[in-house]
Amino acid sequence: MKILFYISAFIVLNAHNCSKTTEFINIKFGEGGGFTGALIEYEIQTNGDVFRNTSLNKEHTKIKTLTKSDIKEIQNRKNKISVDTYSFNRPGNLYYFIETDNKKITWGDPTFKEPKEIKELYEQLNKIVSTK
Repeated sequence: MKILFYISAFIVLNAHNCSKTTEFINIKFGEGGGFTGALIEYEIQTNGDVFRNTSLNKEHTKIKTLTKSDIKEIQNRKNKISVDTYSFNRPGNLYYFIETDNKKITWGDPTFKEPKEIKELYEQLNKIVSTK
């Protein structure tokens, strides 16, 4: 009887831990600056909806809904590189950013080389939101 209890407890605890690591968190990313100082921001919400926000004309437009496989791919890459462990704010005249879990990293300063993993995540996010 005790063995059945321990096996059940093990299964419940593992299921609980797995659900926390696969939960998708909103991600914002984009670019800004330059001559106009314009900001273009994309927001991928928990349900897969993607919004494009622009600072110049104050647009907030839903541009698409991601598939579950796209969401899983983003989450896996985010978990693999752990955006949360990076901490830098190095904008340049033109700058790029990724924000998740209320943590934002910014780069673009020509004297600063952003980590390869961050650049690849940013490029993947751009590719996913730009494809139809």
